[in-house]
Amino acid sequence: MRCEVCGREIMGQPFRRVIERARMTVCAQCARFGSGDWTPSTRRGPPPAQRPRSEVEAAESLELVDDWGAEIRKARQRLGMTVEDLGMEIGEKTSVIKKLEKEELIPNETLARKLRNALKIELLVAGETQPAPRPLRPSGGRTLGDVIKLKQETEETPEEEE
Repeated sequence: MRCEVCGREIMGQPFRRVIERARMTVCAQCARFGSGDWTPSTRRGPPPAQRPRSEVEAAESLELVDDWGAEIRKARQRLGMTVEDLGMEIGEKTSVIKKLEKEELIPNETLARKLRNALKIELLVAGETQPAPRPLRPSGGRTLGDVIKLKQETEETPEEEE
C-alpha cells in the first residue's frame, strides 16, 4: 500500500487521517499533517437494487437550467453562506464550488442533488428527448440475409437473352 500524500510504500500499519477535509491513508511521516482520524465504514445490507428502466430514462432526460452558475451563487449568497461554508455543507472542495459558479465544471446528477438539498434550488429540469430513429438496415456491410435476398432476386429475374 502506498501513502496518498507522498507516494512512499507504507511499512506496517497505515494511518487513516483527515488532511484538509479529505480522508487519506498515509504513512507515519505524513500522519502529522492530519487533523483527525477516521475509520473506514463497512457496508451493511444487500447491495443496492438496480433502478427500473423508467427511472433511468427519466434521469437521462434531465437537463441543467440556463445560467446555473449564477443560480448557485445567488442561492448561496441568499442563505448568507461563503464558498467554504457551502463546500463543507455538501462535502466538496471550495475549488469545486468556485468552478461550478463560474460554469467551468458541469455538475453531475449527484452533485446537483447535493446542491438542491443545501441551497433549496432546482438545477435539473426535465428536457425534451426524442427517441433515436432506428435505421432501416444495418449500416455495416452485408449480412447473410442480404446475400440470400440478392440471390433470390437474381434467380427470379430472368436474364435477357440476346
